[in-house]
Amino acid sequence: MKFPVVALAEDKFQVSVDINLYAKEVLTAAIYKFSHLFYIHQQTDVDNQMFVNVIFESKDNNKITEVVPKQFCNELIDQQIRHNTNEQFGHIRDMIVQEAFKPVTSK
Repeated sequence: MKFPVVALAEDKFQVSVDINLYAKEVLTAAIYKFSHLFYIHQQTDVDNQMFVNVIFESKDNNKITEVVPKQFCNELIDQQIRHNTNEQFGHIRDMIVQEAFKPVTSK
C-alpha cells in the first residue's frame, strides 16, 4: 500500500487524493481548513485522472512537518463523514428549521 504523501522539497509536500473516495466538495472543505497556514494548489494527476494532487507550500514561515499531511488526511475523513451525514439526514434538519421559523397563528 502506498501512502498518498510525497515530500517535494523542504518547504513543500504533496498529497494525492483519490476522488473515488472523497467528494470534490469534501476536498475543497479540507483544503480550506489549511489555507490560513499554507499556500495550496490542486491539480488533476496527469497519469491518473482519478487522483487530485494537492500541493502545500510553506506560508509565513510555517514549518511543514510529517504531521501536517497526516492531519490533512484526517480532515478529509472528517469532512467526508460530515458530507455523508448531511446527505443522509439533511432533510431532517431542513424540516426542523422550517418548523421553527413557521409563522405563528393565533386562534
